[in-house]
Amino acid sequence: MRISFRAALVTAAAALGLIATSVAPAQAATGYARCASGKFCVFDGAGGQGAMTSYTSPQADLGTWRSKASSVYNRTGYKYACLYSRTNYVYDDAVHEVEVVTAGAAQVDLADFQDSNSHLDNNLGSVRWAHTVRQCEGGNEYVDWSDTAASYPLSPAAFSDLNRDGMPDLLTRTYAGRLYFLGGDGRASLIGAGWNSMTALTRHGDLNGDGAEDLLARDTAGKLWMYPGNGKGAFGARQLIGGGWNTMTAIQAVGDLNGDGKGDLVARDTAGKLWMYPGNGKGWFGARKLIGGGWQVMRAFAGVGDLSGDGRNDLVVSDSSGKLWLYPGNGKGWFGARKMIGTGGWGPFTTLLGVGQMARDAHPDLLAAQSVATGGEIRIYYGRTAGAIANDGGYYGHLEDGDALF
Repeated sequence: MRISFRAALVTAAAALGLIATSVAPAQAATGYARCASGKFCVFDGAGGQGAMTSYTSPQADLGTWRSKASSVYNRTGYKYACLYSRTNYVYDDAVHEVEVVTAGAAQVDLADFQDSNSHLDNNLGSVRWAHTVRQCEGGNEYVDWSDTAASYPLSPAAFSDLNRDGMPDLLTRTYAGRLYFLGGDGRASLIGAGWNSMTALTRHGDLNGDGAEDLLARDTAGKLWMYPGNGKGAFGARQLIGGGWNTMTAIQAVGDLNGDGKGDLVARDTAGKLWMYPGNGKGWFGARKLIGGGWQVMRAFAGVGDLSGDGRNDLVVSDSSGKLWLYPGNGKGWFGARKMIGTGGWGPFTTLLGVGQMARDAHPDLLAAQSVATGGEIRIYYGRTAGAIANDGGYYGHLEDGDALF
């Protein structure tokens, strides 16, 4: 047994009678305090009392503890824990089954959860934990998405169509940094892992002239990379565009702004200046051009295509007061006089994305997603004539912790 040097000196002095010693017995932890960090603890008494057992991995069957569990404490570090009255994480319906999703380091008395059909006290069949509610409930790691308006074959779209089937697609990054392709038909596929190393992602339009939509990503070192789309919902080997992009606080691909048929990029710097980077059709950009200053009051950016209906690509931006603005492209690389298309309430929507023509009416549409802190709601706003938008598209689900859409 190892004893510290100081402890050894005190012990020796006490043996010689040089000092008086009085050591109080250590107080044993009681109640919930017995549950160690990193554990999921189950108690056979309410309020963390009685006998305790603990787990470090989800339990499909609590065995003998199923019939005596009365309280639990989630200290796993995962935000969510799911508690089921049945084994194997089974949740049939809200009438015949009790399922509880707890958030954070939750202390739960199971007697609080019962109805005429089932209960959890002394009836805890299985437990598991996850970073999102949908995982905890056995769903996909990624956000569900499908273009429910699609019911007939369509021509490949210029914006938002990554697999050339005519349906708007999305990319989503999970809490773990995995990037998924979300097809308009509801199918999803994993693109790859490690995407948490990217501090900005943006796509819209063909950057290298092969007819497929490409992806731009900035890494933590400030390097900007182009990932060429393969037209099948995935990407080829990345190409370095250049460094120094960590001076930009917003980066948005917008399609062709200057009328040369090549995809362009706009970016806002730390001084609030907005720059246009003209695409060269080979996957990178020519010398940038200043659009103007004062853009530090703008929050979320979206390249939406031709929303105004004049044949030129536009930009949609929300400002710090919650207003939404349309900046109509002039076909020369910058914009005409802006038009307010949302008088307020856009502050919670921290993600704006152009999603092509979901309504099949020749007008591009807008996806808006709230931050998780404000509910994470995802909505679709259909484009209307002269650049207006309407909330006809409705509710499309919500984001959870770690979710990001591109």
